[in-house]
Amino acid sequence: MSLQTTATKEVFPKQRDGPEKSIGSAPRPIRSQIRNKNQTITQQPKGGEQASIGRMGWVVNASPEVDAQSQWATVLIVCLVLSVLSIVTVGSRLCIRAKARGLAADDYMAALSAVFAFTYSVLCITQTKYGLGLPIKLRPAQNVGPYARVNFAGRPIYQIGISFFKIALLISYLRLLQGTDHRSYRLVVWGTIAVVFLAHLGCALSLIFACSPVEKSWKPWVPGTCLKPGPSFTGYAVVTIVSDVVVAVLPIPVLLKLSVRLGKKVGLIGIFMLGLFTTLCSILRYVQIDRIQNGDGNSTMLVLWGTIEFNVGNMVSSLPFLAPVFLKKARDYKSKYLSAAYGSGSKNRQMRSRSLALRNGEHYKLSELSSDKSAFRSVNTSEIRDGMLENGGAILKSVTYSVRVDDGNDARSRGIDGPGRPVS
Repeated sequence: MSLQTTATKEVFPKQRDGPEKSIGSAPRPIRSQIRNKNQTITQQPKGGEQASIGRMGWVVNASPEVDAQSQWATVLIVCLVLSVLSIVTVGSRLCIRAKARGLAADDYMAALSAVFAFTYSVLCITQTKYGLGLPIKLRPAQNVGPYARVNFAGRPIYQIGISFFKIALLISYLRLLQGTDHRSYRLVVWGTIAVVFLAHLGCALSLIFACSPVEKSWKPWVPGTCLKPGPSFTGYAVVTIVSDVVVAVLPIPVLLKLSVRLGKKVGLIGIFMLGLFTTLCSILRYVQIDRIQNGDGNSTMLVLWGTIEFNVGNMVSSLPFLAPVFLKKARDYKSKYLSAAYGSGSKNRQMRSRSLALRNGEHYKLSELSSDKSAFRSVNTSEIRDGMLENGGAILKSVTYSVRVDDGNDARSRGIDGPGRPVS
């Protein structure tokens, strides 16, 4: 009843002191208008309830139906998982390097790249609040400005950041050449470092100044012009893919000439070749440009492949420093496991029998000579000193031997028949 009175006051402001039955005496069209007004007022709480539900979703200003279609959860999980793995990998590399010989230029570049990658992941997650994960037609119109600003901030961070882990790898290649005369190769590496950084810097500047005026990049409604996305994004992809391939294959000639075991050499080449995975990410990222231009405009996979490339690149650049540590841990574990499996009884028995033989004066032949001379280890003059020396993590045992060389005749005079055999 009070709802009806409110409608009467709004439609007939001059009759606000009139009786309630004036509504019933109103003409038919007016009663219809009042009924519609009543319905609107009655439905307002329901509409407000829907608005509050929409605000409780992840996407700002989106209805529950639109929010349910968003791929924001996928972006969130990928960014968080890869960020944690990247930070742990690079952090482990920095700890190992700091404890060993101290941090160097490539370590600082790897740390800087990890910071940029984490920042880019945060910006990607923020974009999902404003529509990333949805086709353009489903993105709330109120979010165009905020989404464009966050997207604009992430572009140069991505382009400059991915150059840092490539530079970190290139500087680590120079470590392989320390103390060598590969002057020409060193010049090639330094030239590659300069080209990679300048190329990605050029891409970043192109993204920043893609529109005239610049603010049109984050205010699409402002009059002005922008570079066509097709050719410009193709250029960015070419720079990224070519630099990935060059950085991955550049150390192979030097690794092939290393004087190390074949297995270790193959392992090193395999670790560095993992950098080609970032090339695959760049290609898959480039494929998404057609969907953005000619499809539904959903840039979710474009952003995801960029995030994967960024973080995997950081991890690959640190693997050459972590692999030896992991291999050593694996060998130690295997040795400990075998020792536990077979026990230490047989080893103790062997040591006791060898000690008993030495005390009994048994001679051990060191070599057999072509001439009639015999070489013997003299037990009486041997001196064994055990020293626990720490040298780069290795434990050394110092043993001093005294060797006497006798002629065959002298040996026979002592009761030795032939080189190294007692007379029976």
